[in-house]
Amino acid sequence: MVNGFKVITLCGSTRFKEEFLEAQKRLTLEGNIVISVGLFGHSGDDVVWTEGVKDMLDRQHLAKIDLADEIYVINVGGYIGDSTRREIAYAEFKGKTIKYMENSKKASIYENYAALCELHDAGRISDEDFEKAGRDFDEKRKAAIAEYNACQGPWPYQWKNIDAVVCGILQQHGLISIDYHDIKELYDADCVYDVRIKGKGANNEEQLLSIIDTIRNEYLAQLRSSKKVIVTLCGSSDPSGLLEKISDCMDGLDIVWQTRTWPTQESLEISIITIQ
Repeated sequence: MVNGFKVITLCGSTRFKEEFLEAQKRLTLEGNIVISVGLFGHSGDDVVWTEGVKDMLDRQHLAKIDLADEIYVINVGGYIGDSTRREIAYAEFKGKTIKYMENSKKASIYENYAALCELHDAGRISDEDFEKAGRDFDEKRKAAIAEYNACQGPWPYQWKNIDAVVCGILQQHGLISIDYHDIKELYDADCVYDVRIKGKGANNEEQLLSIIDTIRNEYLAQLRSSKKVIVTLCGSSDPSGLLEKISDCMDGLDIVWQTRTWPTQESLEISIITIQ
């Protein structure tokens, strides 16, 4: 704040010059101090692309973010380019409020840390800041896993803390952010399908065959219409060697395979999460 006025820095691709000017005018009239870009390289200011200028402008914009209480992202049609992606990660690292012109999925902690790595490699953030970013990343990751494990929500993926594994995989595939409730929104929107199948039989082989029969008879059409499938096989002994037999009936699908061992498990059970 400066003399009672909130300071907002605009971020986004300079191809959206008109949207920048409109946002600057509107936010100023709303009683904010607005910091914008100095040149529009993608909208006619060709001097941006001369040697050294683009690098200087990128460094200046990080400094403009340092001056701000908040950044406002001009993401027309949801577009966020690489430079803007790094600026958003930097703003979050610096504790700035982040708002968007259009709705946007929040980047995961993995994506933000990767963006900060790019800034550090380019010499745009200090070693000290980068070390702090690494510590922050580790703390957020541990806190997220603890939250996932502790949650007793009514959602269908609550199965012996499998949610921590599933959420981690979904994050890495860019389908949810670190926000725990993003996965609930996917369920509420019917984008995630979840099933648990318990094997029947006297031993692992018989139980596995019964699971495969159930998949083929009841779930194969659903699986083949999915963008991503996460399969977890759980048993009292290491069931990793059994995944190859399951994979035969799911050939051609985009699957993440994993196993979990539970000493108290009486029979094989399979968890299948699909993303539509």
